[in-house]
Amino acid sequence: MTNSARIITASLDDTFPLSRLPAELLAKSENLHPARRQQWRAGRALLAEALFAFSGQEMLPEMQISARGKPSFTDPSLPHFSLSHSVNSLQLVLCAAGETGGDVEQIRPRARYLDVARQAFSETEFCWLTEQENPLNAFWQLWCLREAWLKQQAGSVWQMERIRLDPAAGQFSPESATDSKLWWAAGETVMSAMALPACVTTCEEYTFDARNGSIIPQLIPRNPRRWSCYSLA
Repeated sequence: MTNSARIITASLDDTFPLSRLPAELLAKSENLHPARRQQWRAGRALLAEALFAFSGQEMLPEMQISARGKPSFTDPSLPHFSLSHSVNSLQLVLCAAGETGGDVEQIRPRARYLDVARQAFSETEFCWLTEQENPLNAFWQLWCLREAWLKQQAGSVWQMERIRLDPAAGQFSPESATDSKLWWAAGETVMSAMALPACVTTCEEYTFDARNGSIIPQLIPRNPRRWSCYSLA
């Protein structure tokens, strides 16, 4: 479905099966710091389970890293993907239509966040943020949207100035031409954002069920998330 994306969420506290990860991939992670190794393996295990659920891949397919550091599958028939984590939240975005980027952030206090916003965001964004009933949530919305777009473009968090947002209008202005649409949703404890090709019109949500190690659809979540979009200005 080229007009749809999939987002899969999980907890880093879950136990992830590693049986779908190639031995050489597991060996590659041995030298990582234990906490980083757990995050690294969890993300790739979630990716492997998603590829099994949606594409029937028994093992995680071979991947490559672009010159700018963005991972993808060597098989062009497989979807583009983006992994993100924050505290104990893990998020995977899959999109067959084109390059994708995703970010998840635990909604949490951040010291001097208004100073960070003043430096990283435009004047329009900063003024909008300070006018909101919950400026901290507004901060995380703008932060997530930026990170998602930068990941789609194989950029880094140090390049926040490459994109400007107009929250009141629901529009964004990138530094260079892009055929993208930005999506965001706030849950009770996390903020999520995705940068997807403009042709994508729907998003399917799934969660990883740690009890049986499977991906299940979030058909009727108790508190369903409402996704909002930013279009190109």
